[in-house]
Amino acid sequence: MHFVSVYWPLLAVVAETVGGWRLLFPVGMNPHIEAAIGELAQWDEGVVEVVIPARNEAVSLPYLLASLASQEGVRFRTTVIDDRSSDATIQVAGSFGCRVLRVQERLGNNPKAAALAAWTPLASTRIVIFLDADVKLVDSRALSRLVAEAGLHPKDLISVQPFHRMVRAYEQAAFFPNLIAVIASGAFLPTRRSQSRAAFGPVLCCWVERYREIGGHRAVTDAILDDQALGARFRDAGGSVLLMAGRGWIEFRMYPNGFASLLEGFRKNLVTGAFSVRGVGALVATFIVVAELAAAVALARSGWSRLPAANAVLGIVCLATTLTARRIGSFRWYSVVAQLAYLVIFLWLVASSGVDVLRGQTHWRGQTMRMRR
Repeated sequence: MHFVSVYWPLLAVVAETVGGWRLLFPVGMNPHIEAAIGELAQWDEGVVEVVIPARNEAVSLPYLLASLASQEGVRFRTTVIDDRSSDATIQVAGSFGCRVLRVQERLGNNPKAAALAAWTPLASTRIVIFLDADVKLVDSRALSRLVAEAGLHPKDLISVQPFHRMVRAYEQAAFFPNLIAVIASGAFLPTRRSQSRAAFGPVLCCWVERYREIGGHRAVTDAILDDQALGARFRDAGGSVLLMAGRGWIEFRMYPNGFASLLEGFRKNLVTGAFSVRGVGALVATFIVVAELAAAVALARSGWSRLPAANAVLGIVCLATTLTARRIGSFRWYSVVAQLAYLVIFLWLVASSGVDVLRGQTHWRGQTMRMRR
């Protein structure tokens, strides 16, 4: 029995391999996508529209707009929706030649969804790509690939979880929230082809006609997680959410404004997001957390005779988890030894998010959001 209690957390290594199977391989494009990209050059400029919601994004926005300017293979127009910014967001957008729409008042519960609900497509727009302002396209054909994927899946919502590029040490605390969200989505299991119950909001792409059919962002302005709610509407209408990892072609930096903003952002998302995922992916993600906790407890309770074995098990589990996390973000190797601290932060976030659900409200960027009607 003692043997089992010490060694069973090693099964987390298997769980991480299974849950992140599709992350093991380099992101490539199949021949169908390559062929579709080849046809995009013939499309008129107004067929594709990139839409960026922005609230005080004067610092982040130039990086995204510069990366858009370097895109090849598809012609497009860019619209920035300014959500009552108090900085130079509008001026930055104008300097890159973007169409700018301004939100005059907040409609609904979710500020981002409300801003996107104010979007009015150009008359010629057939495919829309929604990008968060902190996204950066690091591959010159990233936009072409998104459009080609939408062309091959006209009923579906294309969603990309960007590779999380981190700069400052505190950003490493995103370790477990990022890892668990990706694994729980179920999109990277060996038996799936990217289909998921989850949808990640930083990068979304679909046909405008389909977007209008499901009600668009106007139908999800009361949702805490507008991306999940939008994905659910696509599924209810007979479509799917096709989820891809952004390593090698799309990146973002999530919370550059300090540790407090990181905690606030993940606190808003965790419990609500957990309710939206089910199935094998959710079970695998839960098992990983439980196994690592069990390994830490086994080490703390081990006598001298079992201390080396318990220490080795915890080390192996932490190393395997770090290897998986490094496929979705620029997590440092010291995560192997800092991982228990990250786990404590993650558990605090889950508990705090649960409290917000019970209270019925949370906060994001100085705005209050209802968590239930």
